[in-house]
Amino acid sequence: METLRFVVCGRPECRQVFFLCSACDRGRRYCGAACSRRARAESVREAGRRYQRTRDGRHAHAARQAAWRQRQRQKVTHPSPPPGAPEATVASEPVQPAMEADTRASSARPLPHAPPSLPTCAFCGRTSPFLRHTTLARTHLGPRWRRARPP
Repeated sequence: METLRFVVCGRPECRQVFFLCSACDRGRRYCGAACSRRARAESVREAGRRYQRTRDGRHAHAARQAAWRQRQRQKVTHPSPPPGAPEATVASEPVQPAMEADTRASSARPLPHAPPSLPTCAFCGRTSPFLRHTTLARTHLGPRWRRARPP
């Protein structure tokens, strides 16, 4: 019988609730790719901050900044256009309405906040009426192995 795991997104800013089936439950901590990318970016930034506080990090930063300043000395900013160059023009287009009203009767429109009839896996779409709060790796599914006690 298929069960879904109840999961709360691992990013403190998100904390969205979602469900995972056993096939998709492979240590996922984030509700989707966007949260996963943001968490990874935050982790990389924090690692960079820690590195910048070390002696090697400070020296690498100083060398990188010196090279950047050297390159900046060679740049010429805002060169004037050559004489006789055509001017750029932008054609204006008619303004489109941002949103159009739904003309269907209110009884025919679905409620945007209505929950699905059964919990659904956030990644593959499987449904199940049964939920669990722990991963399958933490449950006892096989013979229990114990260390042999010394005599």
